[in-house]
Amino acid sequence: MPAATDGPIASGPMTSSQATSVVLRTAVIPTVVVGIVAIVIGALLKGGNGALGAVLGAVVAVVFFAAGQWGIDKVLKGSPDLALGGALVVYLTQIIVLFILIALLKDATWLDGKVFAMTILACTLTWVGASVFAWSRVKTLYVEPASTVAPDEEFDQ
Repeated sequence: MPAATDGPIASGPMTSSQATSVVLRTAVIPTVVVGIVAIVIGALLKGGNGALGAVLGAVVAVVFFAAGQWGIDKVLKGSPDLALGGALVVYLTQIIVLFILIALLKDATWLDGKVFAMTILACTLTWVGASVFAWSRVKTLYVEPASTVAPDEEFDQ
């Protein structure tokens, strides 16, 4: 049964892929808006270096969270039993990449580090809040139907 679009969050039972798509869309839009606001504030307060720091911070936050959600969705499609292990691998990979990124950028003079950090923080809080809101509104099927035949029709044949 396809989900009805009766508001900002689709309702009705959804497969995990459909729910992930709704959550990604719901989280990306406000996060990008916060990133744009951070870019403007960074440019006004710190000039070009502030704007570059905000751009990089917004891109890092959106890419990290979207890639993480995509990775977890792929694990769930392949083997739902590995969901927790897959989520931990995704999280560990994100932490390692973030540490490498911080190590590479610690002496960068072409961006403002404080604006970079504050943008990541603001985008992270926005993403988490929006995704919690979205996940609380979607109805995900725990057992996805194998066919379109209704259960009563199976036994009538």
